[in-house]
Parts: sequence; structure tokens; C-alpha cells
Amino acid sequence: MNSNQESASRWLGRKVGEAKGAYLAASLFTIVSAVCFVVFCWYLSEFAASWINSGLILPNILLYASAFLGGRYLFAHLASQCNYNAGNIIVSKIKKQVYPLLLHNNQLDSTASALYVTRISDDLKPFYAFFIPYSVATALVSSLLLLVCFWIEKWVGIILLVSLLVIPMQMAVVGIGAESLHKKHINLFLKYSAVFYNRLQTIAEIVNLDNFKAQYRFLSGKSKELSKATTSVMRVAFLSSTALELFVTIAIAAIAIYLGMSLLGIMPGANYGKGYDFRTALFLLTITPYFFFYLRKFVGAYHDRNRALASAELLMPILAQEVAPPLEGMDESLKSFDICSLHFAYPDSPVKVLNDIHLQLPVKGLVLVKGISGSGKSTLLKICTGSLSVQQGTVSVNGQDNAWSRQWLKENSAYMNQYPFIFDGTLRYNVFLGKEGNGSEGYPDFLNRILEKKEQGGQTELSHGGKQLSGGEKQLVTLARMMMYPKPVAIMDEPTASLDNDTIEIILPQIVKMAEERLVIIASHEKMFDGVADVVLNLNWGEQV
Repeated sequence: MNSNQESASRWLGRKVGEAKGAYLAASLFTIVSAVCFVVFCWYLSEFAASWINSGLILPNILLYASAFLGGRYLFAHLASQCNYNAGNIIVSKIKKQVYPLLLHNNQLDSTASALYVTRISDDLKPFYAFFIPYSVATALVSSLLLLVCFWIEKWVGIILLVSLLVIPMQMAVVGIGAESLHKKHINLFLKYSAVFYNRLQTIAEIVNLDNFKAQYRFLSGKSKELSKATTSVMRVAFLSSTALELFVTIAIAAIAIYLGMSLLGIMPGANYGKGYDFRTALFLLTITPYFFFYLRKFVGAYHDRNRALASAELLMPILAQEVAPPLEGMDESLKSFDICSLHFAYPDSPVKVLNDIHLQLPVKGLVLVKGISGSGKSTLLKICTGSLSVQQGTVSVNGQDNAWSRQWLKENSAYMNQYPFIFDGTLRYNVFLGKEGNGSEGYPDFLNRILEKKEQGGQTELSHGGKQLSGGEKQLVTLARMMMYPKPVAIMDEPTASLDNDTIEIILPQIVKMAEERLVIIASHEKMFDGVADVVLNLNWGEQV
């Protein structure tokens, strides 16, 4: 294991302590569940031995066995609930740390950042909700059953102990190289998912330009690369499971042969020539498969560890970023907003998106940013929200430097991009965000068209990014939210792109009214804004026209 793996392992291990209460409760329930199963096996073997040897059916014994079997499943369910809660606790805390950093990471766009958050859930949660619990349960239950087996018959205990030592060694051998495969798969997933998402959003342009076949071939190639990486990961998981089942089968067969020969009185030992007590042999054979129950689950979840290690190596550099201390004066009102000699290029790209931009923005009013697609409009808007850091030139608020101005813009600007974000919850919550005050405030008038179409009105439940709403309805809800919670600077990227003409005529006066009270910056192709804009900035491939 190299130093990077050790570092990632330590990072993952430190997070376990954040849910130690849930893990301790789960461990207790796991032990009680295992004890219940051992007692169940004891009563079941007594019932079977009495029936087979003497023809006696003991219903009370069967009832006791059933009761303990129910207890085994009840406590196992409680343990799984505690483990699942522990995974939720740890992952939610990691998300709270990572999300703000991703939001303002210059090297990642919003789509890539969302994919990172998705990978946290997909890769880290199974590690904390399954791999860690199963590793603990394997140690606890295996130790308990080994004690029972050594107490009753040492040779059965020795066979199980050898299996317990050999299987982890096999897992270590299979696991060599697995982390690199997972890391490659995650990198491809993040890279190609962003590509697929981009093509999906531009499908109309692709069809209109009759470029469908070329894009199909391009995406098909990327899809095959991702499928190949996925197949490699699945091969490792399959190899691991196959090797485990081989060792488990050999171990159980060895115990069965040993006990069978002992029952026949042909196995040397203390009971040579006498045979084993049938009930004892049946009891040992019954608990032997349970010895491998959690071990199977542990091995099945072993690839979750490799996935988590690969994800941790990607997340650790982001979490290691230095967080600037809070600056004073963030509550200052907007007095001036100037852009001077602004040049901007994304990291690892030689192409400048913006070149020598000069602009003096008003404290209040409507600023329109125009230009063809790819001219740098969205990048300029992100700079004005403080999401992107300026390396060349100045973006100055109230005459302050770039660092102070960027922080001020982060806290005092509202941003609506081309694909607005909708929270899970009611439509009303998405507008008022649960802070309705005395309830006297109503919806903006332009939302009536949406409310009238919904049977439950404002109580309509929205989920999965607001799939219950059209693109235009999402923009109207976001616009209403910006009006309910005004910031000194309101920034909108193509706010009318998905709206019909009638709706545009409704909300245009609302945007103009908003601009009377604060600074509104809009990137749009809509010609209707030309006549109402106080300042117009034309961009052509990053150049100010």
C-alpha cells in the first residue's frame, strides 16, 4: 500500500468517529443477534435429534427455537438501521464540507461539481453503511462462533480459524490494483458524464446543424470507454466473490466430512469408536454456514472500500484547500462596481474567454450583456457573482481589491443560471424557502399561471430537480424567489430562454421593476431588453465591441 492509499485510509478512518454512537449501538445489536442465532441452532438441533433418534416431537423446543430465530432477525434489522444512519451522518457532514468548496472551485463547472457530490453518496456511503459495519460484524460474530466451536470441538474451530485467516489474504491479493481501476472509472465517469450532459442540453442545436451522426459516433466512443472501465471493475468484484465461495465451500465440506466420519466412529480422537453425539454434530453443522454469513457480506462490500479510497483521493485535495478568513464589511451597501482590464482563461486552457473588458456598472439599473453563444457571457456573469476568481485585471466593488470584492459578491448577489435549481419540497417552499414571516406576503402575480395549472397549487410537491415543472416554470419560480429575497445584485443568465412570448411580456416589467431597486445584470439574446437596458455590453468571442 502506497502513501496515498495510507493517507486516504486514515482520512476515511477518522470520519468513522463522527458516528461512533450509531456504530456502538449496531455492534451491540449484532452481538445479541448472533447469540440469538446460536441459541436457535441449539434448540433446533435438540428438536431434530429427538425426532430422528427417539421419534419424539417436542413442540415447546420448536417454539423456543422460533422465538430466538425471530430475535435474531429483529436485532439484525436494528443493527442495519443503526449502520445505515451512521453512513448518512458521516456522508452528510462530508457534503457540508465539500459542497461550498465545489461551488466556488475554478477548475470545476457546476455540472462537474454536482457529479462530485453524487460520487460522494455513491462511493462513500456504501463504505460507511456496509463495509465498515460488515468488517466489525465479521470480527465480532466470528470471534463468538470460534469460542463456541473451540469449546465444543477444537478441530471444527481450527478449520474455521484457518478459513478466517486465508480469506482476508485472498482478498488482499485480489485487491491489488483494484483501487486504481476504481479511480480510473470515477475519473471517466466524471469526465464523460459532463460531456453527455452538455450534448443533451445542446441537442436542439446538434439537430439543427445536422451534426447528429458525428455526435453519435463521438458519444458512442466515449460510452464504450466508460463501459470498458465498468467491466474491469465488475471483473474484480466477480473474481473476489468466486474465490470466497471456493474457500467457503471447501471449509464447510471439510467440517461436514470430519463430523460425518466421527459419527461413524472411524475418526481418531477422544471419541474414537464411540461416535459423536448427533445433536452436537448437527449443532456445529448448523452454525458453520452462519460463521461465513457476515464474512460473505464483508467480501461483497470489499470493492466499496476500493471505491471509497479512490473517491477519497479525489476529495482530499479539495478539502485541503485553504479557506480564506471572513472579511469585514460584507454588509456594506453597493456604492460602485467597476471592471477594468479584465482577462480570464479557465485553468489548463490557453484560450482566453474574456479579453480586456472595461465596464462601469450602475448601483441600480439594468445591465444587458449580449453576444453569440461562446462569447463569454456566462463566464462574465459568474465573475460578477464571485464564483470565479480574477487573475488578470480588477473587479472592484466600492473601490476595494479583488479578494474583498469577490467575497462581497458571493454574499450579496443572487444568481439564476440557464438551468435553475429546484429544491425538493412544495412549490410554496421553493418561493418562500420556509421564511414567510407573518404570512401576509403573497405570490408574485406572474406565478398565478403556474398555480392555476396545479391541482394542489402552492402545496404541489416538487422532487428530482423539479421534474414536475417545465423549463420556463422553473425560471419563473426562481425569479419569484429572487424577488422575495432581494440581494443588492441580481444576475440572470438567459432568463427568458424557455419562455413563450406571452410569459416574456408578463415578466419583463417585473425585471425592469426589480432594476429600479437594485443592480440587475442579464445575459440574453432577447431583443426586448435592448429598449429597457441602462447599460449594454456587446461581446464577440471574448472581446468587448
